[in-house]
Amino acid sequence: MALGLYIHVPFCPQRCPYCAFATIVGQEDRHSLYAEAICREIESWAHLSGPVETVFLGGGTPSQVEPALIGQMLEAVQRHLGLHPDAEIAIEVNPGTVDREKFARLKAFGCNRISIGAQALRDADLRHLGRQHSSADVERAYEAARAAGFANVSLDLVANVPRGSEADWHFSVERAIALAPEHLSVYSLTIEEGTIFAQRQRQGLLEPVADDCQARTLEWTDARLVTAGYEHYEISNYARLGYRSRHNWGYWTGVPYLGVGLGAHSFISGKRFWNTRDLNAYLDAMHQGRSPCAGEETIAPDTARRERLWLGLRTIEGVELTQEEVSRIQSNRRFAELEKVGYAKLEGQRLRLTRAGFLLADALSVELDRIVEEGQ
Repeated sequence: MALGLYIHVPFCPQRCPYCAFATIVGQEDRHSLYAEAICREIESWAHLSGPVETVFLGGGTPSQVEPALIGQMLEAVQRHLGLHPDAEIAIEVNPGTVDREKFARLKAFGCNRISIGAQALRDADLRHLGRQHSSADVERAYEAARAAGFANVSLDLVANVPRGSEADWHFSVERAIALAPEHLSVYSLTIEEGTIFAQRQRQGLLEPVADDCQARTLEWTDARLVTAGYEHYEISNYARLGYRSRHNWGYWTGVPYLGVGLGAHSFISGKRFWNTRDLNAYLDAMHQGRSPCAGEETIAPDTARRERLWLGLRTIEGVELTQEEVSRIQSNRRFAELEKVGYAKLEGQRLRLTRAGFLLADALSVELDRIVEEGQ
C-alpha cells in the first residue's frame, strides 16, 4: 500500500511562544539515544507492506541534530520498510541551524526537499514571534540550500502576527516571492492552549488580530501569490506546477501514514493512534521493546465520511461524492445559494470550494457536511 512516514525530531534551540508541538529544549546529549529509539520504532513496523512513498522529518528542529543521525533514521526506513525509488524525503530546517555543508550532507543522506521555517522576513515580526533568527538568516539558509543542490525548497510564513501591520506582511510576502521558492506555506497565527501566547492573552498582554483583518490579509495573499505563479492548492499552501507537498497531500486525501517519535500520530487501517509526549517514557519504551503508544481510536464510518469531506474541501481538487450525496446536494436550496455567491461548486460528483470559499473553509465545511448528510 502507499504509505507516508512522519518522523518527529523534538529537539529545539528554544520554545517559541506560539508552539504547541512536542518539543525539547537542550538535551543535546540525548540526540544519539533518540535516533536509536526512532530506528527501533521503525523496525517494529517492518510488517507493514511498503514501500514508503513520502518521508517528512518535522519537529522541533530536525536540522539541529547531526546529519549522520538523520541518515541513520533514513537507513532504517530503507532497511525495514523500503523506500520508493522516487520517494519525497523532506526535512524541516530552522535558519541559523544550517549551512551549505550541512545541507550537502543531508542531500547525500537522501533528503530531496527542504522546508525552511522562515515565519517572517522582517526582523520586528520575528521578534514578536519569539524567533531567534533574523531575516538575513532566512536568506542565507535559502541560498545555502540552493548552493548544495536542492531544487525543491519551501518557505513557511506566519500571517496575522500581533502588532504587525499589513505593510509588514506585504514586505515578507514580496521578499519571499523574490527568493523564488518552489513552495510556500502560509499559516494564519492561531493561539493554542498550553502556549506562552495563550498565557499572555489571558493576562491581557496579547491581542489577536481581528477576524476581518485576518480575512483581508489572507485574501490579499491569495491574489498576490496566484499572480506570482503559485497554485493555491490547499487552504494554507501554494506551489509551482509539480511542486505540491506530496507528503501533506497524502494527509488530505486519505493515504495511510505512520508517525514515529515523540507525540507522533498515525492513521492506518481505519485506526488513529499516537505516541507519548514524554521523552523519558518514549526512550524507556523503545529500550525495553514496548510500544510507545499513548492512545488510539477506531474511526467510525460517520466520522470517516466527515473527515473525508473536511480534508478534501481543504484542497483545490475537493472531494468525490457518492451519487446519493450528489442528489442530496442538488436538491438543497442552501447549497444553491452557496454556489450562486461563488463559495462552492459541484462538478459531476466532485464538490469543491472556490478560492473565495477557501477563506471561509472551516464554516463552509461544517455547513456542507450537514447538507451532504441530511439533504433537505
